[in-house]
Amino acid sequence: MRKKAMLITGVAAAAVVLGGATVAVAANTLGADDRPLSGTELQQASEAALGKTGGGTVLKAEADDGAYEVDVLAPGGAKVEVEVDRSFQATVDAPDDDDFNQAALSGADRDRAASAALARVGQGTVSEVERENDGGAAYEVEVRLADGSQVEVQVGADFQVLGQDGPEFDDD
Repeated sequence: MRKKAMLITGVAAAAVVLGGATVAVAANTLGADDRPLSGTELQQASEAALGKTGGGTVLKAEADDGAYEVDVLAPGGAKVEVEVDRSFQATVDAPDDDDFNQAALSGADRDRAASAALARVGQGTVSEVERENDGGAAYEVEVRLADGSQVEVQVGADFQVLGQDGPEFDDD
């Protein structure tokens, strides 16, 4: 009787361990898209993108919808979005907004826009500053709050805050 109980306990424990491993594997594969690249994947996707743009600086690289998406600041100062497939063949995405080919921000302009946004929000960390061409705004500043939510602040060319969106949690 004791051997039978030990056998049942052993089988149950093995089932729990295998079930947990299955959940862990499933969790790792579910988040495969919209994740930052690293290591060899980052290096190969970046090289492919920079080869397509003729050089520049990689701003962001992530897995996206079964391929890679690499944002590059091209030598002329334009922000270029490059799609790189899993065999590392690159194509430049067509711009889908008016901000696509605007000149790069200077460090001074980035700092002034960020300071104006932080003064308006009152807390948080600036996660991104971009040129904007919508509703009179010259800059869009993303501020990450302590709770993980994000606020977008629209700043004019004179570095005056024009508006602010409510906090949202990034679904990426």
